[in-house]
Amino acid sequence: MGLLLTGCSFSASAGLTVPASDVADAAAGALEEQVGTRPDLDCGDERVKLIDETTVDCTLTDPSSGSEYDAVVTISDVEGTKYHVAVQVADTAN
Repeated sequence: MGLLLTGCSFSASAGLTVPASDVADAAAGALEEQVGTRPDLDCGDERVKLIDETTVDCTLTDPSSGSEYDAVVTISDVEGTKYHVAVQVADTAN
């Protein structure tokens, strides 16, 4: 798959951390805008600190094939509760 997506801005719901599910949802939505299909993205259950260059390891499931790929979501440009995400998806399925 090998995608890199940058520059999508999202607003956190509260405080200096967000649920990993919020990061996954933001990244999946950004990927959907980029490729036209919304993947299933699982980034675990931990809260994610809103600090520039924080990375979150996720698993992306391609809805058309069911194949799973490693994905890394990087948070950047944090301003209060707003942040950008960049998604790097592995070239080959797990």
